[in-house]
Amino acid sequence: TQAKGIAMTERMLAREALERKEKWEFLRLEVGRLVEGSEELGALAAALVAGDEEFGAFERGGRGALLEGFAEGLSARLSALDAAREAPTCGECGSRMRRRGSRRLSPVSLFGRLELKRGYWTRGCSTGGTHPLDAALGVGGRSGVRLTPAAMRALARLGAEKSYAGAAELFGEVAGVAATAKRAERCARQVGREIAAAEIAAGEDAAAEPGEAAAETMCWSPDGTGVPVRRGEAGAGRDGGEAKTREAKTMVFHTAEGRNAKTGLPRSDAGSARYSAAIDSAESKDTDSEPSAFARRTWLAASLFGFVLAKRKVVVADGAKWIWNVVAELFPGAVEIVDVWHARERLWEVARAVYGPGTDLCRRWAERVCEALWEGRVDDVLAELRRHAPTHEAAAKCVGYVEGNRHRMNYPRFRAMGLLVGSGMVESACGTLVGERLKCNGMHWSVPGANDIMALRCCIRNERYD
Repeated sequence: TQAKGIAMTERMLAREALERKEKWEFLRLEVGRLVEGSEELGALAAALVAGDEEFGAFERGGRGALLEGFAEGLSARLSALDAAREAPTCGECGSRMRRRGSRRLSPVSLFGRLELKRGYWTRGCSTGGTHPLDAALGVGGRSGVRLTPAAMRALARLGAEKSYAGAAELFGEVAGVAATAKRAERCARQVGREIAAAEIAAGEDAAAEPGEAAAETMCWSPDGTGVPVRRGEAGAGRDGGEAKTREAKTMVFHTAEGRNAKTGLPRSDAGSARYSAAIDSAESKDTDSEPSAFARRTWLAASLFGFVLAKRKVVVADGAKWIWNVVAELFPGAVEIVDVWHARERLWEVARAVYGPGTDLCRRWAERVCEALWEGRVDDVLAELRRHAPTHEAAAKCVGYVEGNRHRMNYPRFRAMGLLVGSGMVESACGTLVGERLKCNGMHWSVPGANDIMALRCCIRNERYD
């Protein structure tokens, strides 16, 4: 199903690209005739061929002149058309609106800065007025950001991938339009907020009117990673002082129908992963009438991506209690699996605490106990841990961890069912989706700012940005 969806999307984009090319064929021909027939451009080209002109400077100059000329001509044409428009009708009372002069606007576009002179129209039934041209061009309704839709799309995309200063610099280099770091921030955050709101609405629609399951078996893996936040927004730390980070709860939904050619073990299907990430709380009380913010986000994402409708729901995660509490609340009956690599790491920590890191005894004990875990001999694992629990705190804690999750550690059964037993996809997402953008040196985020950017990055990774 996922492969069919991807193929359908590729065909649709190819058809749109062809239609767009045919629509603008006249302009390509006109520019070509201008370039070929211009004596001034011919002289510049001759200097280039003779080696008297550097091609990089030629490219930048020609591109800049073309864009600037297009922006000037387009500005004049749009302003003239707006000046000649008939009086619009008020949507509230139905009467004709009155023109009260014109005002200037200089939005940034991919052609450069436009200089528009557009009419200001007032209503008879209420105070205030409107600029119809703003609505037609899509440059109205966004506070503090005057960018055309394509420019906003491009700058927001850059702001999702790079620092705001880096996004502004690259936007100027690639689009030939100057931008500031603050404008990149406002743009990316505004688009992120709009995306987050749209995703909530889409999830609510999917929950109200379920469609089809993405696959018969689907996996959900949640995890958390710390994001550095500003002073006063982190809350109290474990030592009683102020914490420096807030946990971004990241989740990935995916299918795993394929098999690794070498090991024969299940692997995640290419292109099936869908992501969500935000700083929110999973805390809730039995007396709460509403689910926690994390539980609500999980349910909406699970509805949107088809996990709710899957016949076999599989949850693969580490042993964090907040995860399994939400699973019990939202997905009773799901197959629960503790990530085997996380469990193995716990056992290696015990081995290092008991025998010392790097020693031969440490390696042999850890390998033996991990093998027992992989083979499903959980009682043997617990026996080894209890042997060291009286003298080593790490072993005592691991006893509680294994006992509390033993029904999630039946790895032979899970493998026989053809299920993944590792949560590597969400571990990777914590690094690439969150860490690469939000955990760079010197960064301190506001919680809303971090959530805006994570919503934007998830949308891009989910192939929903277009």
